[in-house]
Amino acid sequence: MSSGQGAGDPAAAAAALLAALPPLDKMSLVAIWIETVLYGINVVVYGGAFYVLFGRRGSLVQRCLLTASTLLFAISTAHVAVSLRQLVEAFTNSAITSQPGGTKLFFLNQTDGLVFAGQLLYLLAVLVQDLVLIWRLYAVMNTDWRVSVLPLCLEVSNQVLAFYTIVQFLHGADLEDPRLRRYGIVNWSLHLILNIGVTGAIALKIWWQGRKTVHARGHNAYAGVAFTIMESGALFAGATIVLFALYINPATGTDALVGVNPVAQLATLSPLLIIARVGFGLTHSGMRSHATTGSSHVSSGRYGTHSDAVRIDINRSQITDGQNADFYAMSAVKVGSVADKESV
Repeated sequence: MSSGQGAGDPAAAAAALLAALPPLDKMSLVAIWIETVLYGINVVVYGGAFYVLFGRRGSLVQRCLLTASTLLFAISTAHVAVSLRQLVEAFTNSAITSQPGGTKLFFLNQTDGLVFAGQLLYLLAVLVQDLVLIWRLYAVMNTDWRVSVLPLCLEVSNQVLAFYTIVQFLHGADLEDPRLRRYGIVNWSLHLILNIGVTGAIALKIWWQGRKTVHARGHNAYAGVAFTIMESGALFAGATIVLFALYINPATGTDALVGVNPVAQLATLSPLLIIARVGFGLTHSGMRSHATTGSSHVSSGRYGTHSDAVRIDINRSQITDGQNADFYAMSAVKVGSVADKESV
């Protein structure tokens, strides 16, 4: 008799349900702590990128990059503010903490306005980051608009699916809804294809152009820049792969939603790192970059002048390994013939 009553006891059923949940309170606390650390890094990197771009804001390209960088930083600031507000609500609101497992359930509740705001800010950060990435691809491919069509289609599909999903959650849809899970998997897949594919195409184009440029020491003149783009882009892409792996496993799908908090900061950090690293000469392979002025094409001194030149998107720069210098103008991420350089 008592056994039958225990089996039907709502309190016992609720306790069993709470016990089956992952420790969302601790996970969210750690995730938001990591997010605040990454935001601190973003403050420093944005300051460096702002210094690089603001001092050379004469061209339209540099003004657009400065605007995009500032927008990304503003979104990351808003996101960390929302996350901290969630922590305050979850751990200090007596209406939540007085309930058994109240803090866990607070972070599980996708209908909460703060959760929706955080997810929306994450989507905005991804949108701006991806648009900057697509623009870099367009520019490095000699401003051929056709190369942007497929990435833009992927981006639109990705954003529409993601926005539809979080709106459904806001209106009370089940996190385990099979249809929404399929949308989520497609959304993550499209995002990974776009991010990895476009980043790889940009780096490959610059690296390949460097192979055609004779260097005094015989190495690839632009390998440093190509690797810098790959390394900086790998931060966000790698974190997204981890979230995707968690999401496709039903047992850890909720963990992926918690992990969005720190990854939102990486969406800002990745493009800012490229600007700051190249602008301050912190490129790969031990090369140093020094800001300079004027207009020129890729050259390798006594080894002759070449018809191909590379323009990358910050300012005019010089890369040197101590003996010979290779020049490339960092204004519009362009690869083409010398005849084209004056118009960039």
